[in-house]
Order: sequence, then structure tokens, then C-alpha cells
Amino acid sequence: MTAHAGPDSDMSVVLTGSEAQELRARLFGLRGPSAPADTALSGAELRLLPLLATHLSFPEIGAELFLSRHTVKSQAMSVYRKLGASSRSQAVARSREHALPEVSRGPVLIPVA
Repeated sequence: MTAHAGPDSDMSVVLTGSEAQELRARLFGLRGPSAPADTALSGAELRLLPLLATHLSFPEIGAELFLSRHTVKSQAMSVYRKLGASSRSQAVARSREHALPEVSRGPVLIPVA
């Protein structure tokens, strides 16, 4: 895993292929073997996750990621559901419990296999 500071001092994390596969396997296992196959967080949800830990509102997160606030809200609700959380703070706590990647700001970049 490599952290990079962008031109605006934003941080992003670049995972190697094996690190990305390991992360996907951990995420898939969060809800246990009886959960449906779609419980792993998508790439879009992984990019959103670090920003949920900030003070930014959904419209502000959308501006950071070039998404509408409605898309951010939809992805956040999906993250909450997949992590078994009912609030933003609970989702952040659950992601920390499961040692999901977290950076101060910016997306998590996962290479395409």
C-alpha cells in the first residue's frame, strides 16, 4: 500500500493487486458466509468510505468526487447496509473495527485486475 499526497494535499492510497484482492476478501467476509454475494463493498463505496469520516456533507463529498449528492447518498446508504450500520458515525466505527483502509481525505485507488 502506498500513500500519495496530491497537489491540494489530499491523500490517496494505492493498493497492489494482491492487497486489493485481500481487502475484497475481508470485505466479503464482514457479514459472514450466509450473506448474499453482493455484500462486498464496490470500488465506488471504497472511494467514498474515507470521506464519510470527515466533516464534509454529502453535497461537499459529491463535489470532491465529481458526483451528485444523490449518488453520494445512495452509495453511503449501501455502505451502511453492507457494514450493518444505521448511521454515518456507526459506519465509520465499523470500518475501523474491520481495519478497512482509511486516509485523511481522498479516494482509495484499487487497480483493475
